[in-house]
Amino acid sequence: MISEKIADNIFEKVREIRQYMILLTDEIFYLFQYIFNRKGIYPGEIVKQFFFMAYGSFPIVTLISFLVGITISITTIQQLQLFGADIYLADIVGYGLIRELVPLMTGIILAGKIGASVTAEIASMKVLEEVDALKVMGVIPEKYLMVPRIIGIIFAIPFLVAIADFIGILGGIIVGKIIAGIPVIVFYNEMLTVVGIEDFLIGMLKTLVFGLIIVISSGYKGFTVSMGAQGVGKATTESVVLSISLIIIIDCIFALLLY
Repeated sequence: MISEKIADNIFEKVREIRQYMILLTDEIFYLFQYIFNRKGIYPGEIVKQFFFMAYGSFPIVTLISFLVGITISITTIQQLQLFGADIYLADIVGYGLIRELVPLMTGIILAGKIGASVTAEIASMKVLEEVDALKVMGVIPEKYLMVPRIIGIIFAIPFLVAIADFIGILGGIIVGKIIAGIPVIVFYNEMLTVVGIEDFLIGMLKTLVFGLIIVISSGYKGFTVSMGAQGVGKATTESVVLSISLIIIIDCIFALLLY
């Protein structure tokens, strides 16, 4: 009995992975199809999704980035002062935030905010049979509902990452100025000796991948929801857990490939 239950769980996980990969490949196909043939998607929906994902996430992303920048700076400057190496705070804060902390924190925040919202919307439509109604009208739900959200996150990520990088580094500058007396221009010039445009682009790429994973994971949980209000709540929770887990795994893969 125990072996049968373990085998059933393994086969169920394999089936879920297969469904996830099918949705991922379908969305890539639908995205390129829309890029080359602008049909089947209402442009206003793309603008709506961008506004929700970018402007709607702006306050919490900037606040968390600022606080993370301050926290990292305070804990780091205490160790650097032991060796009289206060100036290297700029290197650590700039490099750490742009390449690692901002992409990771932004991804986790978006998983909780955007991922939960996307899953709840699609799962509710699935439970209320609105997804089936779209199919009856000849509309592909996976394209009509997902592509605007994918395009929205693609355009929202650069905006959020650029602001988060600036605000996070600003937190480091404030700590460096108050605690160690590092002038702003000195902090900036020292940071540029270590941090380059390629670091910013790597952080942007990582966050973009995280954003796409969040939308795909949310759509997957929304389309495979079990019927009932309880199923919607369960799917929403599972989508956030799945998104964050995949973000951590992919971040580790990036670390192995880039360092």
